[in-house]
Amino acid sequence: MHIGIKMKIALIVGGLFLLLGNGFIMLKNYETEWRTYQTEYLKMVIEKTSDPTMKKVLEERSPRIDQIITTGFGRERVDRCMTCHAGIDDDRFSDAPQPYRTHPKIAGDHPYRTFGCTTCHDGNGRGLATVDAHGEGKFWMEPLLRGDYIESGCAKCHGVNLKETPKLHLGAELFFKKSCYGCHKIEGLSDGKIGPELTGVGAKWNLAYLEEALLNPKANNFESMMPTFSLTKDELRALVIYLKSLTGESLVKGPVERYNELKAWKTAQPAEVPVTVESGKLVFDNKHCDACHTINGVGGKIGPDLSVYGLIRTKEWMIQHHINPRSLVGGSVMPDFKYSKTELEALALYLESLQKLEVDNAVVYAKTPDTTARAMK
Repeated sequence: MHIGIKMKIALIVGGLFLLLGNGFIMLKNYETEWRTYQTEYLKMVIEKTSDPTMKKVLEERSPRIDQIITTGFGRERVDRCMTCHAGIDDDRFSDAPQPYRTHPKIAGDHPYRTFGCTTCHDGNGRGLATVDAHGEGKFWMEPLLRGDYIESGCAKCHGVNLKETPKLHLGAELFFKKSCYGCHKIEGLSDGKIGPELTGVGAKWNLAYLEEALLNPKANNFESMMPTFSLTKDELRALVIYLKSLTGESLVKGPVERYNELKAWKTAQPAEVPVTVESGKLVFDNKHCDACHTINGVGGKIGPDLSVYGLIRTKEWMIQHHINPRSLVGGSVMPDFKYSKTELEALALYLESLQKLEVDNAVVYAKTPDTTARAMK
């Protein structure tokens, strides 16, 4: 078959473009970020190695992708982090610059090549470029946790009471002190029904979204009934850390153990208490009602002031209101707390005793600092 001169030229030009394209791809692959870090690491480790045999082995080694697969801690994870963080478990790199520096010591037994990196730090373990590996891409929902936020990863195995995770512990305390548990359900911990369930909120949303939702609940849902709480900067960070720790998974409890725990929690009944004013005060404190209600200048400013509540409502009205707030006050955002019969009676007795205004609440409200505004700065 006769091929014209124009066709020959087109084939030659096309071949050249194909050759140049392949060459460009090979060059880009050779100049990848991970290969640069590996090359530099090999130079550093050769300098730190005194054994002649080992030094020769290292000199003959080419840059390579270092990968581990963790299967014993939740879902299967592929981690290539050590490709760049090559000195992570080598004490000789304790003063090296990142990404070669030795990982800080962690209390307990945490071998990195067993636990991996993303089990605790999040990020994208398959990534080989910084942006990808750190999970900073637009659609990756688990970006790398830094600073205090790393504490949220500890909860998967250790819960919230480790002395090494004070911010996480504070966030868990605030969840109850601010009465968040009354509106939000966390399976095995709280049974709120007004707001969204938070059992797996940490796996669903990133840090920025969680912080925004606390500072401005209507930012992502204009119909939200959630009040804007007064939070200091430290409280805001602690709550975000705690919410990020809620992934809905436990790496230390099997499904049967978890099922039995949830079953016991769901069937547990509130304790009976003596029907006294003192017991009612304890119920009020234990339910953290002061997160929303003020009594003589002390407490939150979200719900009605209760300083003289005993002069306004009857005991019967109070009991019915606590059983079902919306049955008497339409549109009420007060949570449906669980009470025993005697808790309801004792709480009503305590509230009935509140009949004396001891401070000028108008002055108290006027002097209340805007801690939410400070937290946003």
